[in-house]
Amino acid sequence: MKPAIHTNCDVVIVPPMEAVWLTGPAFTLHDGRGCLSFEVKGDNDATVLLKQQTGSRRWQHLAGGGAAPNGAAAAAAGRGASPVEQNYTVILGSHRNSCLKFEKDGELCCMVAHPPGAGLSGSTFTRYWINYDNGCISVGRGPPGEGLCARWTDPEPIANIRFAGLSAWDKHVGYRNLRMHPALQPPPSSPPPRQQLAQGDPAPAWPEGASQQAQHGRPQAFSFGLHKQRQEAASTVPSLVDMCQAALLCGLSAGGVCEVLLVADCLSPVVDGLRSRAVEYVAQHFQSVVSRDLPGLCSLGTGCLVDILCCESLDCPEKAVFDAVMKWAGYGREVVDDASACHPMQDLEQLLPCIRFPLMNDGELEMVRRHAMWGRSGLLRELLQEALDARSEEEAEGGQVSPRGGVAARRGAVSLLQDARHVRALTHSERLASSRFQMRRAPGCTELIYMYDGDKNGVCWHLGTCGGSQPWVNPVLAGRLQVRASSPACRSTDPRAVVGNNFARCNFAGPRMENGQPASWWVLDLGPEHQLICNCYTLRHDGSADFLRSWVLQGSNDNASWADLRRHLGDRTLCKAGQYASWPVASHAAAVPYRYFRLLQVAPNPEAANPHHVCLSYWELYGELAGGSGKSYLYQRKQQEGQQPGQQ
Repeated sequence: MKPAIHTNCDVVIVPPMEAVWLTGPAFTLHDGRGCLSFEVKGDNDATVLLKQQTGSRRWQHLAGGGAAPNGAAAAAAGRGASPVEQNYTVILGSHRNSCLKFEKDGELCCMVAHPPGAGLSGSTFTRYWINYDNGCISVGRGPPGEGLCARWTDPEPIANIRFAGLSAWDKHVGYRNLRMHPALQPPPSSPPPRQQLAQGDPAPAWPEGASQQAQHGRPQAFSFGLHKQRQEAASTVPSLVDMCQAALLCGLSAGGVCEVLLVADCLSPVVDGLRSRAVEYVAQHFQSVVSRDLPGLCSLGTGCLVDILCCESLDCPEKAVFDAVMKWAGYGREVVDDASACHPMQDLEQLLPCIRFPLMNDGELEMVRRHAMWGRSGLLRELLQEALDARSEEEAEGGQVSPRGGVAARRGAVSLLQDARHVRALTHSERLASSRFQMRRAPGCTELIYMYDGDKNGVCWHLGTCGGSQPWVNPVLAGRLQVRASSPACRSTDPRAVVGNNFARCNFAGPRMENGQPASWWVLDLGPEHQLICNCYTLRHDGSADFLRSWVLQGSNDNASWADLRRHLGDRTLCKAGQYASWPVASHAAAVPYRYFRLLQVAPNPEAANPHHVCLSYWELYGELAGGSGKSYLYQRKQQEGQQPGQQ
């Protein structure tokens, strides 16, 4: 099956030779001007398209939507008309991740070799921005306006550029944190690095005063200007406000950060930088702030607390977040009725949607349901029902293939439209609802994001390459993880093959008697130094016709008590020899870190010659991996939730 454009939580994944278009008012360029910022992950050829209209599959889009023969294209070119729809193309990581290219109507206009900071990474996301201003295209790395890599100006700009698209060439590319900003004012003015021009193009216009020799290296005028700017920056005396902010930031603590935040909130927007840093500090140390300075937390305004609860750095179990919000509503006391509430209900109901109830386990949801606020707030009852409905949808989707199922679709940061070639930005309410189904990012963990079946982004490949620092070796042979089967290891039961890089024609886990019943399973042990918060997994069938139909993916921290992460009953996805298939792990099951993972058959395969065989050629897991200091964080998190690391 041909890979399709899809979303994985907040990542839009574009397969080779495809294009996804950003639509809606939030993603549209106005009056031919705008600045697109994004984060990208890929080995090469991350491509951004700029066009007058949307819809083409890739950037080689023929004019009129038809496949013009070569003669017709040549004739059109001879008449001065382009055989393709008018467009600009910016390619990051072209020529094996060594060049930055600018194209117009499919023709190379400018190529920058080895631009500073413009290389892609296949293991981490990198932030870029592209500013378009009526034919002038600037590309930079980092926040918009910073880290300029290159700039090119079209002497004959295309009119009415309105839409941006994302594409890829020969490998999948992932994009996230997509934002369309107003065009930079003033536009980036630093000259681009050395450029390699297409044959026949005019030489670049260097700043006035640059020598002919400087055109082959760094322009002298620019070098002098940069030196002057550095001298001015060095001689600038910081203001009293800047010095006060710096002193306060150095002295932030869990017992005093709320007072700093109160002052910064009153002085906004003068000290917005201080406010944002204080919000992030409270989010990172939320439970310490609650325990050491509850009165200070309760004195914060509604908007300030909303920013804290929506901060990506918030590190706290969701039940503890709910308890803190309830104390805030009653200024530290339990809220029982209107008389005991210190904040009006409309303020409290601005905070409740920021709590990620779907990530709570069943016991925590039951405690919330028994809270006195449950009878008073209709919104709280709706949010709990949303979490329970997600449980039901997960069970109903157990046999589905598409990662865009009901629950998974609500976890995206953008909305992938029905034609799977257009995305739009979520509204504020949609974005808030989507965030409730997303695991908060664990500090110190490595993101391992599923992009396509058979990719090299999962935990087995990560450990096999020591995080990409070494050539790949089988992680079982290297002693970096272990794989066991329910049947003894032999020629047809090879644990090494399950995490290997080769197709296994015959590899199965046979049944063993457990509690008087036959049990067939594979277990993957990440070792004592690692745990994984799993949000997706991939299986590859071997060469046999004994297809897996009913099984469960489980997690454990003691190899004795197991928690179900995803159940499959009568799943007919696997139906071909050597076939890959992947499934998301959603909701509360994706919020707990585990060391051990098990594929357990729960019913015989009815159509198989060997109904109790679990045939497996390859197994990969994705999510957030912790090791070393990250491992300590995950153990602390389990203890915060009132569990021992091995307790389910």
